[in-house]
Amino acid sequence: MSFKIFSLQLLGKIKPVEKIEMQRELLYNDFKEFNKVAGSKELSDFIELKKIIESDEFKKRKAEIQALHFKNSKEHNQLHEYEKLKNSKPFKDYFYVNGSEDFRRFQALKESDKIKEYRLLLDFIEKGEYKKEKDEVALDVFKNSTEQRKLKEYNKLQKLPGIKAYFELHGSKQLEQHNSFYESEKLKRYFELKNLPNSEKQKHEEFKKLKKDSEIKSYLKFEHSKKLKLYHETADSYNLKRLNELKTEVESEAFQKRVEYLKDKKKFEKTEAYKKYKRFKELAADSDVKFFLKFEKSAALKNYYDVKDSMDLKRFMELDAIVTSDEFKKRKAYLEDDKKWEKTDDFAKEQQYLEMKKMPHLIKYFNYKDTDAFRFFKEWQVSFEDNFTSGRLDEQKWSVKSLWAEGLPGGNYSMPGDLQVFTEGKNVEISNKLVIETRREKSDGLVWQMPAGFVPTEFDFTSGIVSSGKSFWQEDGIFEAKIKFNPVKEVVSSFLLQGEKNSPRINLLEMGTKNRLGVASSSENGKLTVEGLDISNLKKNKWYIFTFVKSGSTLTWKINDTEVLQMNNSLVNFKMHINMFSLVIFDVPGSKLPVRFETDWVKCYRKK
Repeated sequence: MSFKIFSLQLLGKIKPVEKIEMQRELLYNDFKEFNKVAGSKELSDFIELKKIIESDEFKKRKAEIQALHFKNSKEHNQLHEYEKLKNSKPFKDYFYVNGSEDFRRFQALKESDKIKEYRLLLDFIEKGEYKKEKDEVALDVFKNSTEQRKLKEYNKLQKLPGIKAYFELHGSKQLEQHNSFYESEKLKRYFELKNLPNSEKQKHEEFKKLKKDSEIKSYLKFEHSKKLKLYHETADSYNLKRLNELKTEVESEAFQKRVEYLKDKKKFEKTEAYKKYKRFKELAADSDVKFFLKFEKSAALKNYYDVKDSMDLKRFMELDAIVTSDEFKKRKAYLEDDKKWEKTDDFAKEQQYLEMKKMPHLIKYFNYKDTDAFRFFKEWQVSFEDNFTSGRLDEQKWSVKSLWAEGLPGGNYSMPGDLQVFTEGKNVEISNKLVIETRREKSDGLVWQMPAGFVPTEFDFTSGIVSSGKSFWQEDGIFEAKIKFNPVKEVVSSFLLQGEKNSPRINLLEMGTKNRLGVASSSENGKLTVEGLDISNLKKNKWYIFTFVKSGSTLTWKINDTEVLQMNNSLVNFKMHINMFSLVIFDVPGSKLPVRFETDWVKCYRKK
């Protein structure tokens, strides 16, 4: 175990990762805010204000303003003239009326529909239209009217015997049967026999028989009746035609309404003239109308109109507009106020400057200005990063195959001694972090064995690998990742930086069987050696930020921003890519499974 890591932790040199991330975020936010302020109009305004406030011209103007007074000023004379006019009796009376509730009420009523209606109705009554319409309606009576005469004639015609007989028989069944029988053979035979001589005895007997026939007797009786005679006399008579004419007229709706109107003793009350008269009486008794008529004739209103168009009032209104204006009031207050400086725009600028001088973001800007606090952000730029927040592995950045397995038809393979097979993504989980999970499960895979090559083998464990070999390579720069330090001695979990060859390579972190960081190299016979630092003293199940910085042959490792190892190695002179994986070296007890290699984020930087 490394005493260095132990002592650094004991002395508090390796700060909690939460504090490091918070400090980084705060500093980066300050950097963004600094750049925002640096290019802002607000900053240029502040600098301009500072220049103004500290100028001799500003100081001179401030002294001049504080020396001004109201007495004997133009504003003082205007106010004196204004108050003299305002206190005169005609003006007092004028303004009393003008500001009174009665005048406002009068003005409101003056153009109101109510007053307009009252004046129209007054004209209607006083100019005789009302009386004329009332007299005309009084002459419309039923007695001796044309309608009365027509009704009398109509009723008289209805009582005539011929008219009665006509309407009794016209269209009746009796008349229909009578006319129908007239065409019968029986009746024709009767009249034929009736006109024959008595010598034809046989026919005479037939005639006697027909003469006693009930139908013939009924026919002859009706034929010679007075009713039928009256019917025939009336059918084309003048009386019938006149009756029908009158019937159409007197039974019409218009005629009946006219009769109803003529008989109505209260027909005038239903006329528009009466409605207008009644409305006039209502308005004459209305409180608004009574008030309006009285106020219209008042001496107060007469005085109001006398003053309203005078030259004195015109001058007074000019002065009133001046002395009541915000500009005048401000000027007067400004001249009277011993602290008039505080009322000026210059004072506002001075205050604005003093307020801006206290603004936290401007204070922060000037505190950072001309310091090296943002040197990192100015010199470095992000070349690669992943926060694993998308819910799935970003295939544009990562492959689930190693660089050397990419071109092989069999995909990932294992080395002799490895107890796991690398699946192609099944053991890689993205849930706001990258998790490579090692599980106990049977699976077939390939093992590279010399000289046989790739040998099919059944494995008891599965694990995963992710590589940036297809997307990201970098030589000099900063490589870092936030990883949970949770070693399981049977499993080697590594975050490596590798070139196109397996050796040498950079261990950003190796944990499990051994816990270390540094440079790993393989000899020709395959033996692995690591020059670096043991980190077993790190607290288990805690998150750390592991950082590797390469500048030429100078290699530096940091944990939570604290440098823990530095060396020179000229052999690491090539571009590198990232590999993360877990190897099973020894059989893993079930109580330790699954083994989770967790990375919260990865970020790399290069010089700008």
